[in-house]
Amino acid sequence: MENNNHSVMNVKKYLGDLNGGGLLIAETRIICEIQLKNLSVDEWKKLVVDENVLQKKSPQTALRFANVIRKRLEVMGKPFSQLLLDVSERAYIQLLMAAFMIQSPVIVDFMREYLAEARRTYKPDIANDAWISFIDDRIKVIPELASYSESTLKRMGSNVIKALVDTGYLKSTRQRQIQAVYLLPEVKELLININKQEVIDVMECTQ
Repeated sequence: MENNNHSVMNVKKYLGDLNGGGLLIAETRIICEIQLKNLSVDEWKKLVVDENVLQKKSPQTALRFANVIRKRLEVMGKPFSQLLLDVSERAYIQLLMAAFMIQSPVIVDFMREYLAEARRTYKPDIANDAWISFIDDRIKVIPELASYSESTLKRMGSNVIKALVDTGYLKSTRQRQIQAVYLLPEVKELLININKQEVIDVMECTQ
C-alpha cells in the first residue's frame, strides 16, 4: 500500500463531508437548480426549510443535506452545476462521484488501493471489511483518524460503498463484485478543465 502525504493534510479535509451522505442523487438536482438562481440566503432557506423542497422529515435534516450538497457544488464551480442539469443520467451520476471524490480525498485513496489493486490482481470483488481494513491502514499514516468513533467510520464506509454501487463500480452493497466503469467524454472534459486529471485515472481504475 502506498503512503500518500495525507499525514500533513488536515484530517477533516481528508474525510470531507463523508458523514453527510452518499451521492445524494435526487437531492443534488434540486439544490443545483436552486443554486443557479443566485437566491439570497433568506430565499434559499425558505425553499429548503419552509417549502421543504427536499422532502425531509425535519427542517434540521433538510438544512444538513442542503448544506452538504451546496459545499460540494461550490468546490466544483458554477460550470459544473450548469453541466449537471444538461447531461444524461449516467454522466450526471459520474459527475456527482467526481465531486464526492474531490470533496473527500479519502475516497480517492480507497478506490486506488482496493478497486485498482483488485483489478491488477484479478480479484472479482472487494471484501466486506475492505473499508475498515483500509481505515486501519490509514491510521498508521494519519493517527487523527483514530479519534473518530467506530460507528462514524462505518457510516462513512457505507456512504462510500453506496456511492460506488450507484456509479456502477460494485454490483450491489451486499454483492461487491467489481464492474467496469467507462468515463463519459463530458466527465473527462470537465475534470481536465478544472485541473483534476488525476481523478480521471482513479475513476477509470476498473477498465
